[in-house]
Amino acid sequence: MKKISFLIVAFALVMALYAFRAVEQSGIDALKMLGIPEPLAKDCVWSSFSGGYLSYPHAGDLKKTLKNERTKLVRQIGEFAKAYVSSDDFLKKYLEYREGKKPSPPEPPKLSAELRTTQKEELTKSIQQTEESLKSTPPEQQPAIKEVVEMMKDQLKSLDDPNNPMFTKEMDEMIKQSYAAQTEQHKQDVAEWEKNYPKTPERMVQKWLEDFLAASKGVDFSATVVDNDQGKKVFANQAYESKSSNWKLCYRAGKETVEAGRTFASTWLQELKSRK
Repeated sequence: MKKISFLIVAFALVMALYAFRAVEQSGIDALKMLGIPEPLAKDCVWSSFSGGYLSYPHAGDLKKTLKNERTKLVRQIGEFAKAYVSSDDFLKKYLEYREGKKPSPPEPPKLSAELRTTQKEELTKSIQQTEESLKSTPPEQQPAIKEVVEMMKDQLKSLDDPNNPMFTKEMDEMIKQSYAAQTEQHKQDVAEWEKNYPKTPERMVQKWLEDFLAASKGVDFSATVVDNDQGKKVFANQAYESKSSNWKLCYRAGKETVEAGRTFASTWLQELKSRK
């Protein structure tokens, strides 16, 4: 009985893998038809989701396909994107991207004793280097340099002055309080980071789908484009010139393409929300 159960599970996994590859191949075939290399398509998928914008090469080329083919092509490309988002390669990219967004902790502070030692070492080194440079300095320039050396020696002496306000217990306490505040802020930043960048990319994908649906809503596909004084294509309706780049990309892709994309994105978004 256990052997039969194992075979059923194994068969189900094989069929699932076959279905996944079939969907992926279908998407690759659609990309080939549009002249888009698979690596470029993957880069565009990643750029879109991680950058929060629409990255699609030659969006206007979809208008050149037959209208009754566009919905199918968009669906196939959507399935390709969906399959890639579920891949180990995409997850690896996301985790690297996530780590890059992680807030850096504050540098541990230097208190009076360490600050005094560090500054004394730096000043002593500067004095030695400046005095050494005098050997190769023209006589007429030496007085000015010697004056600088004397100023640095005075600064060096002041470091050992017990009344120097930069090296007191009160200053150390202020430094500690500042570091404590920075540490607390870092904890809050990390908590916000964990919220915005969880260990899996579903939240990022969901946000992008929501943004796409918002950007592609109400696009005026009948908008007229004219040449301006510089020969550049612009919208006759100047209000459209201030629209987002995503809105304009949707316009170039065409109504049938965008509507098919919206349908696919809505379904995908509902799937993601139903998993919670």
